[in-house]
Amino acid sequence: MNIYRHNQPFELERGGILPELTIAFSTYGKLNAAHDNVIWVCHALTADSDVASWWPHTVEAGKFLDPAEHFIICANILGSHYGTTGPLHVNPATGRPYYKDFPELTIRDMVRAHRLLAD
Repeated sequence: MNIYRHNQPFELERGGILPELTIAFSTYGKLNAAHDNVIWVCHALTADSDVASWWPHTVEAGKFLDPAEHFIICANILGSHYGTTGPLHVNPATGRPYYKDFPELTIRDMVRAHRLLAD
């Protein structure tokens, strides 16, 4: 698993702000020079970024998502407990986990977080 750290405030659609953002993600294959071989796999709300473990025989040589041909990326969604910033992460303002104080998220927030990783 890889980690991307966004060390700037991340404004949320419903008005909250995360002072920083961590995105955990998995990749398979290599990004080519033209950057045109990327395939994003989005997991279910309760899954993690390890596509090969929950979608066996799909990400492998000669299969639908062939790492020899594609650069496959799956990022844990914002708010998950699999490494991306969520309620179990430490709130920098308090030094304790957010728990119930974690700000409300929207799907748009999740997509914007993934865009940070894509850029």
